[in-house]
Amino acid sequence: MRTISILFKFFAATVALVFAQQVSLAQERPSGIRWDFNETSGASAHDAIGNTDDAIEGFFWHVPGAEGNGLQFDGYTTRIARLAKNVPQFKEGFTVSAWVAPNYYPWNWVPIADQNADDQIGFFFGIDAFGHPGFNLAVNGIWRQLTSTVQLPTKRYSRVTATFDPQTGIAIYVNGKPAGSLNVPGHFSQAMGTDLIVGRIRNPQQPYPSWLDAFRDPVNYSLDGYLDGLEIIEGARSGEDEQAAFAKANLPAKDVMPTAVFPSGPPGAGPFGAFYASLKFENSWDRPRRFGPDQDVVVRFEQSPMRLVFWQGTNFIPAWVTENNKWYTDEFLETYDRPRCPDGGDCEPMSDKQGRYSHVSILESSDARAVIHWRYALAEAINYKGGNADPVTGWFDWADEYWTVYPDGVAVRKQLLSSSHLDDAPHEWQESIVINNPGQMPEDNIEPDALTLKNMAGESETYHWQTKTEKTFDYPKGPPDKLEKPANANIQIVHLKSKENPFEIVWPRGNSMSTYSDTKSYSMFEWWDHWPVAQISNSFRLAVTPDRPSHASLSHIYWDPIERTEDTMTKLLLCGLTSPDAPGVVTLAKSWLSPATFTAAGAGVTAQQYDPAQRAYVVHRDAAGTPRPLTVTLAATIDNPLVNPALVIENWTGPVTVRVNGKPVAGKDHVRTGFNTNEGVSSLIVWFKLEANAKTVIQLDPRAE
Repeated sequence: MRTISILFKFFAATVALVFAQQVSLAQERPSGIRWDFNETSGASAHDAIGNTDDAIEGFFWHVPGAEGNGLQFDGYTTRIARLAKNVPQFKEGFTVSAWVAPNYYPWNWVPIADQNADDQIGFFFGIDAFGHPGFNLAVNGIWRQLTSTVQLPTKRYSRVTATFDPQTGIAIYVNGKPAGSLNVPGHFSQAMGTDLIVGRIRNPQQPYPSWLDAFRDPVNYSLDGYLDGLEIIEGARSGEDEQAAFAKANLPAKDVMPTAVFPSGPPGAGPFGAFYASLKFENSWDRPRRFGPDQDVVVRFEQSPMRLVFWQGTNFIPAWVTENNKWYTDEFLETYDRPRCPDGGDCEPMSDKQGRYSHVSILESSDARAVIHWRYALAEAINYKGGNADPVTGWFDWADEYWTVYPDGVAVRKQLLSSSHLDDAPHEWQESIVINNPGQMPEDNIEPDALTLKNMAGESETYHWQTKTEKTFDYPKGPPDKLEKPANANIQIVHLKSKENPFEIVWPRGNSMSTYSDTKSYSMFEWWDHWPVAQISNSFRLAVTPDRPSHASLSHIYWDPIERTEDTMTKLLLCGLTSPDAPGVVTLAKSWLSPATFTAAGAGVTAQQYDPAQRAYVVHRDAAGTPRPLTVTLAATIDNPLVNPALVIENWTGPVTVRVNGKPVAGKDHVRTGFNTNEGVSSLIVWFKLEANAKTVIQLDPRAE
């Protein structure tokens, strides 16, 4: 009996000691977490309640906060994660609160704080694709969801708070005011074995609206914006406490971050020519890029602030930029769908998010013209596989585009497709795309009368899209799919809300045009934001808000190639920006498609031809001796007019004196000259600011330096 008594006393003492230790641990266990983000450097955030530091992962920046400093999340990589064993337990009511300033709304739900397992246990507090805060958690074993109808503004701090009270249920507050509630009293079930994640999704998700994402591409992303004063504490804070907390904050009266603007080089008009540039957009996009300086190319013009831009943010897809920063592009070469595109999406340079295949270089730049070479692969967005891969060589579809640009803002776009599947795989060659800066809807940039089509007879038809009076997600009410008026249309003008408007001219052979009209949109036009700039591996994300960079598509132009070989096809497109005081686009089309016949007379001349790919009259000379006087006679007529013609004279070096119809011409307002050396042959380029529909005689004489 004595032994049993001793053992009983020992057991009782042990139990009492363990119980005392558990009580002590419970008393010492932190009652919550609070990250103030007041650090000015380093890669950790201090928890003021738990007196511990948590690592900040990915790209981030210390920025001004709502209270002291804050933390900028980059939209893709940034997060804070705490192991489950180090997360305080919240057995009853609790509160999650933070200051948040979205730069862009997330692609789908993004957490401010998330400790949930499979949307069944734990909690999730975050923001949806429209900027609405939401609070989801398990109450009595049921996953409850509350989404506020309040939309947080971008660029400005808002105080967002979610509470759970076992007696009253769930509530959300925005800036101290009630913003939603759900009467679900009961017991909260915490996900004890799940890590706490701040600011980044736990697993890849489909971008919203996921049911319309044709290619089902889940993506990773994080909060894109500023976060400050995040706390998760025991007890449900009252509405009065929230109102008081918001009232004492001294928030900036203006946006805390700027609205980014697409870069296009130095402002205003400038010396004509192409130059390399390092175009910057915003830190969260620029910082992760792995490109050296001077990768972008800009073509500038003297008569207007317009320019032609090949920028990483558009994957080097060239865009015309108007005098008031409206961006437009004629797309690229594209193939699509399985088995042509291996992962079933769109194989195109738009999908080359990291610029692995897309490169741009300047072949020529002078006062007379610029020639830019853009080379790219037709690749898909997920695994960078190429379209229409040859089973023997492994080569997939590649494209080379040569842009010959003149000082009048007109360019010849020569597209050369190399493919083993020219006949059995569809390829798009042109798509009329308007690129929207952050904060813009397509209708901010495009007129309702968006397209005018013309034919070589001068007949025209303008096509209209109906303006939306309510914010609804439905099909645009635009023209029919096939644009049949006027007959044989081969000219298109896109009407932007600018003085200068993009135009396209194609060969009037096998040509037809169609519109975009089969995809739902919140805009009056079809609208996507997976491009430009976006780094998500997706090629079909429909835009739902105007916060991000985006694009709208209007039409397609189809026409016959100018040249074809066994595995290449070449097409030409004349494009640029036109304004009301510019030469008529039909007259310009005639000068390119039906050029004036010409002859060249002078020592050493061997042949002459008009080259539409250069938009130039080319004179071939032998290489013997120094340049000799040369006379070029252009038999212009009303049907074969001259509109700012260019001459290319092979094997010519040194300066030149120019006369037109016997009169000397000089000065950049009348004539410009430059040189191009290709394969060791120096060619003189002469460009004229000249319109004529009668015989024009041009005399070129060597001039001593």
